[in-house]
Amino acid sequence: MVRSTGQRHRWLRWCGGMLLVLGATAPAAATIKELSNDSFAGVGTVTCALGFAEGESAAVKLTADPGDYPYEIKKVRMLICPEPTSGFVILRIYEDDTGTVAPGPLLYEEIVQVTASDIALNEVDISLQGIVISSGSVRVELEWYQASPPGPGLARDNDGFTPNVNYVYVNPPGVWVYADAVGVMGDWIIRMEIETGAETPLFADGFESGDTTRWTLTEP
Repeated sequence: MVRSTGQRHRWLRWCGGMLLVLGATAPAAATIKELSNDSFAGVGTVTCALGFAEGESAAVKLTADPGDYPYEIKKVRMLICPEPTSGFVILRIYEDDTGTVAPGPLLYEEIVQVTASDIALNEVDISLQGIVISSGSVRVELEWYQASPPGPGLARDNDGFTPNVNYVYVNPPGVWVYADAVGVMGDWIIRMEIETGAETPLFADGFESGDTTRWTLTEP
């Protein structure tokens, strides 16, 4: 994933058994932003897509501006419909840089309860998960966990769709397809709140992700 201009450069040195981190630049100022493809502004008409069977999904591909990386995912929002239905969905977040209709590696998964509204988006706070994206796109999926009638649906906007960013997982046969291929002529109202200027993720041993070919280790 491509680094932003705010990427930190560090020099590592072992001294007396202690790892010193030298020359670290200050992180960029954090900013809260919302990533979305849809045009829904809280008022106006939308179309409610109903009929999701258990195990079927709707999903969107979301990409930040180049200067926003690395960012941390804070919240996911979606417009569930129609009132007064409710139910459960499986929220998943993936890397999405495969260049195909299928997503990349799974980053997060949780069963959440959703309640339909004509105007208010459901919100799932995942800020404690510490999911940092260094570059590229992510896919946010909602899988219908319980779909007994009259189960909830998902809203889309009505001013056309952005190509290749809206998806449906059809089960059977158990495949991802672009949403317009099955008649969804709008953008799913699924959004993601992010905080820019996040700390670059570290490996479990405390080293920063990056080029390790120039590292050396001298025993004290």
